[in-house]
Amino acid sequence: MLRYAALLGVTAALWAQQWEIPILDRAPLVGGKQDTVVTIVCPPADVLVEQVVLSYALHRPPGGWDPWDRIAYVNVLTEQDTFEIARIMTPYSRECGWEIDVTPFRPLLTDTVRIRAFILYWASGPQGYLVSLRLRFVPGQPELVPYRVVRLWANDALRRWPYGNPKDPIERYVPPRRLFIEDSALAVHFWALLTGHGQGNTDNAAEFSQKTHAVVVNGEEYPRLLWRDDCAQNPCRPQAGTWQYNRAGWCPGDYVRPWEEDITASVRRGDSNTIAFRFQPYINYCSPWWDSCVSGITCPDCNFNSTGHTMPWYMMSAYAVLYRRAAGQSVGEHRGAVPVEFVQDQYGIVLRRRGSASVWQWALVNLLGQVLRSGEWHGESLRIPLQQCAAGVYAVLLKTPQQQVYVVPWVP
Repeated sequence: MLRYAALLGVTAALWAQQWEIPILDRAPLVGGKQDTVVTIVCPPADVLVEQVVLSYALHRPPGGWDPWDRIAYVNVLTEQDTFEIARIMTPYSRECGWEIDVTPFRPLLTDTVRIRAFILYWASGPQGYLVSLRLRFVPGQPELVPYRVVRLWANDALRRWPYGNPKDPIERYVPPRRLFIEDSALAVHFWALLTGHGQGNTDNAAEFSQKTHAVVVNGEEYPRLLWRDDCAQNPCRPQAGTWQYNRAGWCPGDYVRPWEEDITASVRRGDSNTIAFRFQPYINYCSPWWDSCVSGITCPDCNFNSTGHTMPWYMMSAYAVLYRRAAGQSVGEHRGAVPVEFVQDQYGIVLRRRGSASVWQWALVNLLGQVLRSGEWHGESLRIPLQQCAAGVYAVLLKTPQQQVYVVPWVP
C-alpha cells in the first residue's frame, strides 16, 4: 500500500497545517537582560516552502520603556556559527510589530533550531522591552529554493567596525573571500544587513551620512547607496525623539531592509570565486583619529562622547545565498496540486474526484507517519470516517496508477 508514501509525503502535509511556530511570547528583556535563547522545531528540509516570515513585536513592560532607539536583532545559532537573520531598530517608547521575510535562511530553519533575540540597551532598573517572535512557513513549490547560506563578513552591536580611521581602516574587517560555487547552483545572491551609526563627525557620519558602498564579485562591482529616505512615513508613528530623520540604512521603529543583490551573472559555477566588499573612502577629520584635529578650531570637539559626538561605525551581516531547482513532494491543495475536492463534517472527510475511473490507493496517517487506515478508491467519491480520531493533525495520502502521490491535510 502507501507505507513508503506516508514516510515521504506525510511531513509535507502535516507541516502545511502547522505553519506558524511560536518562539517568544512577551519575553522580558528588562533590568539589563539583553538577550534570550530558545530552541524550536521547524519543518524538515524536504518540506517545500515558498516563504518564511518572521513576526517580531515589542510590548511595553510593567516598568516602562527604555527611552531610546536601540539596535535589536534575531540570530540563528548553529554549532559552527551565528547568523543574523533580522535587525530591528526599536521605536522611541511605543509598541510596534513587523513582518520580515527571512526566506533566504530556510536552509538554517530546519528541524531543531536555536534562536537568539537581542536588544542593546542599558537600563538597569525595571525598564526595557517585552519581545514576541513567531515564524510562519508558507507552503508552496517555488521554482528555486535556497540550499546553502555562507557567511561572508559579520560583526554585531558590541564589535564595532570604525569608519574613517586612517590608522584602523574599515577595509581590514572585510577581507576578500573565496567561495566555491557548485555546478548545480542556478542562482547566487548577495544578502546583507548594513547600517551606519555615530554622529557629530565629518559629514555627520555614519548615521546621517549618505555613502555608496559596493559588493565586488570577481572584479565586477554592484554599488548601492545606503540610505533610508522615508523615515517620516514609518508606519510606527508617531514616536518621541528624532524618528523622522532619515538615516544610513535604517529608521527608528522599523526593521532593516536587506541589501539583496543577484550576482549570478558574475559567478563562475564549478569554480572558486572572489567576493569582496568596498566601503566608500572616507576620513573622519573631526576625531581623535586625525592628528591635526584641534577642538574648537577644526571642529567643535575632537573627542568622542556619549551624546552628540560618537564614533562613526558600521554594523554588517553579509552572506552568499545559493539557490537550486526545487525538488520533492507536492504540498497538497495549497498549490492546487491535489486533483480532488474535499469537505469535512462531524463524521469525517469526503473526497471527490472528477473524470477518473482508475483505482487509487489511499491511507490515513497521523503525525508520526503511522498508517491508521488504508484502502482503495473506486468511483467519484470516498468517505473516510474520522470521528474516532483524537484531536491532532492527520493527512490522507493518495496514490494514482501513474505513481503520483498527493497529500490532503486534515485537522479534526
